[in-house]
Amino acid sequence: MAKQQFQNEADTGRDELLQQLLERMFSLMRHVQRDVSVIKPSLSHPQARLVFIINKYDDSGISVKELARLTSVTPGAITQLIDALIDKKLITRETDTADRRSIKLKLTSAARKEIHQFRKDFFSSIAEKFNVLSTDELKELVSLITKVSPEPVTKEDMP
Repeated sequence: MAKQQFQNEADTGRDELLQQLLERMFSLMRHVQRDVSVIKPSLSHPQARLVFIINKYDDSGISVKELARLTSVTPGAITQLIDALIDKKLITRETDTADRRSIKLKLTSAARKEIHQFRKDFFSSIAEKFNVLSTDELKELVSLITKVSPEPVTKEDMP
């Protein structure tokens, strides 16, 4: 009986810790998103997300349909976001050479330069947030997060 009560108390304590962890993670992401909007205020979060996804498709481009599928956004909403990005001269619509009925979205060279600068600014912002940790603490944090999320992330997955 006492063993069961101890287990219930331990589970409650663990649940509270997990809740605190989630709250801290969301808080960190809110602060990062706020910093990002200061770095590149002319793009909304959904527009920035599209630019980074389109960037992954480099020279081949991506169709509107595929972009809608990847983002779980309707093609109509994607079209509105795309039109705004075209107006800002960040992406272009090009006819697919393999299928003339298909349109591919590609980044402009100006957008590629902006992404490069954004990544530098974004990394600086993140680095600043983690300056409160020593190198050993940072190593420990990376080790702990790797235990929870062992799948590696590539540079293309990062903003």
